[in-house]
Amino acid sequence: MTYSSVTKSALFKGAQLHDNEKSESALLKEITASHHLVRNNPLLRVGASRFRASCIGGGAKPVFDPKLFSETFIQSFNEWALYCDFYENTNFAGVQALAVITMLLDGSAFIVRRRTLHPIPLQLQVVSPLSLAIGLEQTGSGSYVRGGIMYAKNGKVKKYAFYKLPRDHPDFDEDSVNWLPAEDVIHLKDMVHVAQSTAQPWISPGADFAKQYQDNQTVEIKSRMKRVGQQVFALKETDVSQTVGGPASQKTPQRLVHQAGGVTFLNGVKEVKTASPAEIAGNYQEHNNQVLRMIAGLLGITYEMLTGDLTQVNYSSIRAGMINHRRLVSQLREIVLGPAFNRILGWFIDAFHLGTSESLPNYFENPYTYLNPTWIWPEWEEIDPLKAAKALVLEVESHITSLEEVSNGRGKTLNQHLDGVQRSQQAKQSRGIENAASSTDDDKRTDDDDD
Repeated sequence: MTYSSVTKSALFKGAQLHDNEKSESALLKEITASHHLVRNNPLLRVGASRFRASCIGGGAKPVFDPKLFSETFIQSFNEWALYCDFYENTNFAGVQALAVITMLLDGSAFIVRRRTLHPIPLQLQVVSPLSLAIGLEQTGSGSYVRGGIMYAKNGKVKKYAFYKLPRDHPDFDEDSVNWLPAEDVIHLKDMVHVAQSTAQPWISPGADFAKQYQDNQTVEIKSRMKRVGQQVFALKETDVSQTVGGPASQKTPQRLVHQAGGVTFLNGVKEVKTASPAEIAGNYQEHNNQVLRMIAGLLGITYEMLTGDLTQVNYSSIRAGMINHRRLVSQLREIVLGPAFNRILGWFIDAFHLGTSESLPNYFENPYTYLNPTWIWPEWEEIDPLKAAKALVLEVESHITSLEEVSNGRGKTLNQHLDGVQRSQQAKQSRGIENAASSTDDDKRTDDDDD
């Protein structure tokens, strides 16, 4: 059998096998560097924040089926969402946002179940992979430890080892760890192929371009200063007398130079002419725009989201860019965040049974019936709300989209939506208010929409 010669080419000269210790050490350096970049590079900080805002917004909320969940359960969940953060800094939406930003900066994130003495004895703690005891390596007959994670013989995760103290603590000890069972830990990571995640901070690919943009700013400032410094002063002089009249016994020398605006002028100068050299960085603006587009693309957001610059967009271009971005965010929500939130719901149900006298029917016989609610994400604003509303009406009338899907997309159940509509109609009738006549607008597509 003949194999391709590509694997022996210079393209793969860096693809060498190396031990786990070296790879984990390199990862730690990259995570540390990403934290430094976010602190000191405003572009990456803004880009990461914009991605988090687009992905999480006001937080995902579950729509509970009233046939399965009682009013008491729903009320308990809503109350728990207010104090579920172990650090007591935010609510459930804030925990979601913290988990996503940790994934952006550290490549992955852990959500840990903490048992407390609250009415619902459960809180959530977001933990960085920097707290994982990656130095622990050992083998055994029934399991093995690699990178601070204990695996069963079949490769399934059994436990996680987290340091008891932060790495920068004076009493930090690499051998002092807490072992947490896998059922108490959710590992958020982006899988690239079977059994392996990227583990790389998401902002790392854009780091070089962000540094290039920052260097461009410095070069341009120095360039402008250099142009000012290279201005040529042509001085037109008159005869200068070095003495002035006075007593015969004493003659005082006259001052030959004086300072004006940082420039030294000879005494007697009547005219000053300046000449500036040619522009040093002529394509500075266009080059910077290309760098900004590369940064935005690598961070998974649009150029407009990164910079706030809407001068070069039209309806079609901004719509295409937002569709691509939303497709990326939707995939992250469905395959990474959604399953994680379902596990959190399972933790809450367990705590609900411990903290109250109520129970969900047949939960312990078949819990999966309860662990797949509809998660409602913040609704994205439409670029053209009128066209979107008319398209939605046509979809509902043609039975392409159901009214229930529309209601769920806006964070309500169908019954809640219809009850609200009914109350509105009854309130208007009781006050003698008639429905306004529907207006007919010409919604024909024209080239003016792209202006």
